[in-house]
Amino acid sequence: MRKSMFFVLSLVFMSVILIGCQSEDNTTIDADQTNPKKQSEENEKLKIDGVIAKVNISKSKGGNPIIFDDDNAIENFKSIISSAVKLNGIVNMTNPEFYMDIAYENEEKQSFQLWLGGTFEESTLMKTDDTHTIYILPEESTNKIIDLME
Repeated sequence: MRKSMFFVLSLVFMSVILIGCQSEDNTTIDADQTNPKKQSEENEKLKIDGVIAKVNISKSKGGNPIIFDDDNAIENFKSIISSAVKLNGIVNMTNPEFYMDIAYENEEKQSFQLWLGGTFEESTLMKTDDTHTIYILPEESTNKIIDLME
């Protein structure tokens, strides 16, 4: 009697586990989330805070900057900044190679730290007022910055 009771309880236990582990065949996708990766990337892009008047890049904070204020360079920096994608997680970065200050026509400023990769490598941007978040620049943007600085 004891063995049969143990056998029945074992079957019930195994049945409960198997039923609980089954996947549901009827999965529904919300129409607004047909491509969540694309949506999250669009939401995580770096935003420009206004109309850019000039961009300064220097090796050290307060050092002699390279000033970009012509229309072509500003258009390039708009595309560079808008291509930056937020990287989630906690960051621990070394001292930056460059400092980038963006001056807007409304006289506001936005400052970044820049770790410039080599040709055909990604680069990293960090807002100086948010040191817990970094933004990754794709290879094309790195190449544009290198071309502008030469």
